Formats: sequence, structure tokens, C-alpha cells
Amino acid sequence: MDMSNARNTTLGSHYLHHRSYNKKTKRLLTGLGSHDPKYYDQIITKVNLQARKQQHERLLWDQTAIGGKRVLVVDDEPDICMVYQMVLEDAGYQCTSYTDPVKALREFKPHFYDLILLDIKMPVLNGFELCKKIIELDGSVHIIFITASEEYYEQFRTQHYPELGKVNYIQKPIGNDELVQIVDMIVANSISID
Repeated sequence: MDMSNARNTTLGSHYLHHRSYNKKTKRLLTGLGSHDPKYYDQIITKVNLQARKQQHERLLWDQTAIGGKRVLVVDDEPDICMVYQMVLEDAGYQCTSYTDPVKALREFKPHFYDLILLDIKMPVLNGFELCKKIIELDGSVHIIFITASEEYYEQFRTQHYPELGKVNYIQKPIGNDELVQIVDMIVANSISID
């Protein structure tokens, strides 16, 4: 018997057995969540957010010494917070982001931020309510809402939060360059956009 053929046959059957074992194992483990793509996305997002938070804390310490402009981002979607924070930090801003509006309010520092970017539709505390509470703490900070449904939320705000007066919106999705341009304009001119 040719040894190379015997070896190939043995390796081939081992490969097939190993492959079928992996499919069976994968099916068993899928119910446990370990092979679910959402599970990996959550882990990757959490790890990235933790790394970004550590980097942010170091950057915050460095930029406080040199007086960087500060932006607060509050959006319940971790990916949006992470992207906005990375884009704004790359543009030279000191950026803090929160996915929990209640925590953002609890840790809010009056007269610290130059601009706040808020999502509207968030659990527990919506963007308008958060805005109202922030204004009570710091009436001079510029606040912009980032939403995909500007017309709907403007009608909702007019009915339920008329005390906020005129508010500014940025339409989602927004490109990175456009976001930086708007933030640059507002922070540089210390005005709100109309």
C-alpha cells in the first residue's frame, strides 16, 4: 500500500470528523450565545468602549492642562457614541460620551462643556428632558439634538417642552467631516446654529 495515499485517507477522514464535530459543537453552543454574532459584537463594543474610556481619561488629563475645547455626547447607542467621540477627538476636541442619560446628568459638570450633542429617543430620560435639566444647571451651554426625525420631534417638543424654546437639530446620519465642521463653527463662534 502506498503510504502517501494511506496518510491522505487518514487525514481526510480526520478532517471530515473534526469538521462535523465543529458543526455539532457550534450548533450546541449557539444556544449558549457563544457563536452568536450579536454576542461578539457586544463584547467587541464593550472592549472598545473600555479602551476608549481609558484613552479618554488620559486625554482628558492632558487636554485639561492645555485647555482643549470640550464636547459632551449623549446617545443610547454605544456605536454612535464611540464614532462621534473618535471623530471629535481626532479633530482636537476633548469629548466625553455617555450611553446612559441618567448617568450623564448625574456626572454633568456645569460650565465645563462648550457644546452638548444629544440624542432624543433614549430610555428613562429622553433628550428633551435631559436638555431641560442641563439648562437648569448650566444655561449658557450650547445644545444640539441629533435625530433622524427632526420634523416629528420638533412637533413633539413644541407640544410637550415649549419652555425649551427654539432648539437646533442635526439630521442623522451625519458624515464625519460634516459633524466636525458644525462643531467647529459652533465652538469657534460661540453661537448656536439655526
